[in-house]
Amino acid sequence: MEAKLVFALFLLHKSNADYVGSIVEYNPIQKSSPTQTIEENINNYIYYTETAKFNGVQLLVFPEYGLTGLVSDPEEYAIVIPDVGTSNFDSDDILQRLSNAAFEHSVYLVINLLEKVNSTQIIYYNTNIVFASNGTLVAKYRKINLFGENKLTPGTELSIFSTEFGTFGLMTCADILFYNPSQRILENTNVTDVLFPTAWTSFLPFYMSIEVQVAYAVSNGVNLLAANINNPSNAMGGSSIVSADGTLLRKILTDNPASNIEYATITPPQAKSFVLRGFDIFDNARAPLQNYKNLTDFSPESYNFQSLDLTKSNITEQICHRSFCCSFSIGISGQANSSEQYRLVAYNGPTVYNNTEISIKFCSLISCLSEDVSSCGVRSSSVLTTVFNDITVWGSYGIQSEEFYRPISLRNDLDSVYNSSFIQSWTNDTVAVSFNTTIPTSNIIMFGIFVRSGVDGLCVSLGLVMVLLILQKLL
Repeated sequence: MEAKLVFALFLLHKSNADYVGSIVEYNPIQKSSPTQTIEENINNYIYYTETAKFNGVQLLVFPEYGLTGLVSDPEEYAIVIPDVGTSNFDSDDILQRLSNAAFEHSVYLVINLLEKVNSTQIIYYNTNIVFASNGTLVAKYRKINLFGENKLTPGTELSIFSTEFGTFGLMTCADILFYNPSQRILENTNVTDVLFPTAWTSFLPFYMSIEVQVAYAVSNGVNLLAANINNPSNAMGGSSIVSADGTLLRKILTDNPASNIEYATITPPQAKSFVLRGFDIFDNARAPLQNYKNLTDFSPESYNFQSLDLTKSNITEQICHRSFCCSFSIGISGQANSSEQYRLVAYNGPTVYNNTEISIKFCSLISCLSEDVSSCGVRSSSVLTTVFNDITVWGSYGIQSEEFYRPISLRNDLDSVYNSSFIQSWTNDTVAVSFNTTIPTSNIIMFGIFVRSGVDGLCVSLGLVMVLLILQKLL
């Protein structure tokens, strides 16, 4: 079903201004009953709201499943959420307390809840709601792309609301990997900022939380406020505030279970340029993440690899998989480590995501722990010391409906490569894409381009193609 678009029309403003935004990465408290669990977590939410207001915050984003924890059965946790425009929540203590917190501290609150709808039968949604600074419910978004949430119903509507400091879109967790809503919410909507509650589990090398967040902001020219649930031992964590030019304004990435809050002054995006830059504003001497679980989603038997000779100072290569090709220009300093392995990798085809086959393409420079390609794309126990003076990957492709391109990069410390530039330019029937570093860089696991195709649900395996061909001959 095609998504509908819902606007909060009664709060429309035409002017944008700087504002102070905040994210909370939250480690939910679990009590003996659902009521006690939600109550305790709301107490903490109100504490963070008070803290945020003390620091001048105007908009605060909490993560997905923060109030309930990661529960599989919504029945005892879900509540009825009224329509947008409601300001009186006397019938529900949870909503009333959150509305009061927004009003008392004059801050927009973005909250994720489990929603119950009583129709011919009870149905449940994963729902983001937004309280304005006057306590009114100004937006409600039901997650469209569910992930392992078998007892929930997917939403069908986009949600956009406007404030005196910008126009905001909402999405949740897995939504960021799908055209609807992650791209559709930006089509002719004047959205300047996207709010992203998530309970993201990171999988190397393509789906590390902050890597995905930075790629979204950079490729779309929007500010992103991403608030993740926290459980590093299960590869959950990594929250950020990313500006439209790719600057990582704030990040949260912890090695141990913890709840943290960050704030940043956020500027409206300028007129969209196809040159979007990211900068690493953090000290390179980061403490290693020893307890953050390293999960991988990598199928080397399906990919095309090409070895690199790190003794060369300049390398120019093209790599293809099926009809998808990328060109690379790589400069290596004299500091190349002969014991380290790097390859080029490309792929064009289906992958399984949440028991559903989706279409992806990617091409990347990638590190490997050995000559065995199954060792590629994982973290090394030591810093990768090969210094790349410059890396550029580019290609020109036919425009496909609902296909989108994002830069992907990952360092061994689980950060992105921020000193980089991503360019997209379109003609009537082609898109040219380029991604390059802007300063010498080391400790790289991956640097490349990731593509999500718009043919989900139409992916056909080679085996099925053969069956169809055989049947055609027999008929």
